[in-house]
Amino acid sequence: MYKLLTECISNEVAEMDKRNTIVVLPVAAHEQHGSHLPIGTDALILEGVLAAFRRQAPADMDILVLPTVAVGKSNEHMGFCGTLAYSMNTMIGIIRDTAGSITAHGFEKMVLFNSHGGNTDVLNACARDLRDDFGLRPFVIDWWFTDFWADILKEIQESPRDGVFHACELETSIVMALRPELVDESRLVATFPPEQMRRNKYVTVFGPVNMGWITTDITGTGVVGDATKATAEKGERMLDFAGRKLVDVFREIQAIPSL
Repeated sequence: MYKLLTECISNEVAEMDKRNTIVVLPVAAHEQHGSHLPIGTDALILEGVLAAFRRQAPADMDILVLPTVAVGKSNEHMGFCGTLAYSMNTMIGIIRDTAGSITAHGFEKMVLFNSHGGNTDVLNACARDLRDDFGLRPFVIDWWFTDFWADILKEIQESPRDGVFHACELETSIVMALRPELVDESRLVATFPPEQMRRNKYVTVFGPVNMGWITTDITGTGVVGDATKATAEKGERMLDFAGRKLVDVFREIQAIPSL
């Protein structure tokens, strides 16, 4: 059964199967997304994807979703007004304190579900420490530097490879599907990284050789990608795809034994 901690009574949580319940901590961000998307885009998309998963989650899968960490490690975007950013140490502290709380109540599996690329390295590093320090089975679901969206993008992506990165075809499409009133379609733009980083074989925004960039190094608009190719219909397809994929992902997590 899929439950939100916010809506649970303490006794309900106490009665859960702590060994098999998968606790999910959504981790997002509040940062600029160009001139056409809201600052809370990452949080809106993450909660939309979780809602799509909730609609499809099987009854025999025990999921407990914690409140979203709505601010992330977004210092790369501080050159644009409205961005909120936690330091790496603050992010680590939030994750560790949350993990300590759930292990104190007896839970044994925790998923860090991330929607912001700037959080990726922090969460992956944290996961190993959570295993070692708290005796948790930690997992990280991240959709920016993995192939999470690859299958659906093969079907619908119209922009080039770096057309999906930030405030892009993907993010704009999903917000169009979720909250169309928050998208200013008169301001959709296509902005790509500097030509050198597009030509390079190794040093690109995707790696494999990473550069410690801030957003103003690679875009003047705040957009990295092609928002002009976005549509609400693509967003609906992406949300449906993500919900179905998460059922498969959580089935595998469910099958891995607790410690």
